[in-house]
Amino acid sequence: MALIFSRKNPLCYALGVFVPSAIRKTTLIEDHGGEFFPKRVFERFRVLSVFYGKCQLVAPQHFSTNSVSQPGRICWRGDSNVVLLRKLEIALREHQVDEAWVTFIDFKKLYGFPTGSMVNRLISRFSYSSDHHWLQKACDLVFLILKEKPGLLQFPVLTKLSISLARAQMPVPASMILRVMLERENMPPLTILWSVVSHMVKTEIGACLVSNFLVQMCDCYLHLSAKGSVRAKVVKPDAMIFNLALDACVKFKLSLKGQEIVELMSKVGVIADAHSVILFSQIHEMNGQRGEIKKLKDQIDKACAPFIGYYCQFYDSLLKLHFKFDDIDSATQLLLDMHKSQESVCNKKLRMDQEKRLLVPIGSNNLKTGLKIQVMPELFQMDSILRVKHKQELVMFRSGKLLLSNRALAKLVNGYRRHGRTTDLSKLLLCMQQDFNVLGQSRFCSDVISACIHLGWLEMAHDILDDMDAAGAPCRLYPAYGTLNSLLF
Repeated sequence: MALIFSRKNPLCYALGVFVPSAIRKTTLIEDHGGEFFPKRVFERFRVLSVFYGKCQLVAPQHFSTNSVSQPGRICWRGDSNVVLLRKLEIALREHQVDEAWVTFIDFKKLYGFPTGSMVNRLISRFSYSSDHHWLQKACDLVFLILKEKPGLLQFPVLTKLSISLARAQMPVPASMILRVMLERENMPPLTILWSVVSHMVKTEIGACLVSNFLVQMCDCYLHLSAKGSVRAKVVKPDAMIFNLALDACVKFKLSLKGQEIVELMSKVGVIADAHSVILFSQIHEMNGQRGEIKKLKDQIDKACAPFIGYYCQFYDSLLKLHFKFDDIDSATQLLLDMHKSQESVCNKKLRMDQEKRLLVPIGSNNLKTGLKIQVMPELFQMDSILRVKHKQELVMFRSGKLLLSNRALAKLVNGYRRHGRTTDLSKLLLCMQQDFNVLGQSRFCSDVISACIHLGWLEMAHDILDDMDAAGAPCRLYPAYGTLNSLLF
């Protein structure tokens, strides 16, 4: 009788024997008068069993490639799911972003996204990189997850990524991540948001994106407030965010966007501090809105005598508009107001008066229901990350007093001369000489007369001298210092 042992022979499997392929075609022939002898057959099975043990064959399902310990070599333990996850975890732990990304792609092709913790660790690792390539990869991965499996993303990971993108001067993806958080009606803590915005506004593109995002934040806040949602407070911007956006609008001459932000500040109900008032004046100056600055001036004159030096830039913006509109009377009145109302700067610690809130109307006075903005001119953010730059072009602060610069004086004198109002100029000079004999203007009249002589305005200089003599205040002539001639135009 002939018995052939192969995979097709049910006897082999019934006895639990796996016959190697090398002897798959081996034939055991026992012919004893046509009878089958089990004893001899089992002896042959023992021989095959020993051969099988030496071969140490392993089933195909245990085959995988182990590139974690030794890339490119064959590993016979575990399936590809476990191996790839282990490989990804080791790459993240050892900060091998290239290896981690390749492994992630391989895993996703086979099984989809890994666990949420693994995905967020991968995004976090990319966020720590200063390379724009990996930061962009992290941003692309976030939007891929949002499209396919949004539940995997953790909010702290988005916050960390937005900071990294902003620091790397990648304002476009940074603004996209901020919008993702806003759509979820959640925002980072204000201190972190300050940092993100302060980095973004360093460029003009970033300033535009921040301004647009701030508009969206305000719209979201107003929408949630109308519904009475508790999430409204989370998405409400504060004065620092508005100030950073307004400062960027001033820096990059985004006057209309700045005006929109001022109106939004009123609608949202954010209290404007001292920084805000300065920025308001600069925005209104760019837009030629002299009336808006006058509304603010009425409140500042009443409340901010100890802090008058800080508002040097505010008066400078208003004076520029007076000269721009050729309004010499208003310029003169502003000059007198600065001298009469100001006091020595208080050396005491700046106080935070939370109860003194002033309502200042903004927009056209013809509107029945105009907007009003809350202003606290004496409120200074001591921990502010914003430093408003003061350009002392027309108004300067010296020894506790606001003084006119030579440029402002030249514009003032030229304006009076152009309108043929030498007598009014003489009265102003006399008033300043008698009542405001302060540092930098003790020879004010003499300097003006000397400048007129230097410019060849001899008749005007003579008329001023006559007016001074008639008033009993003769003015000694000093050499002209050549300042007026270079600053007239």
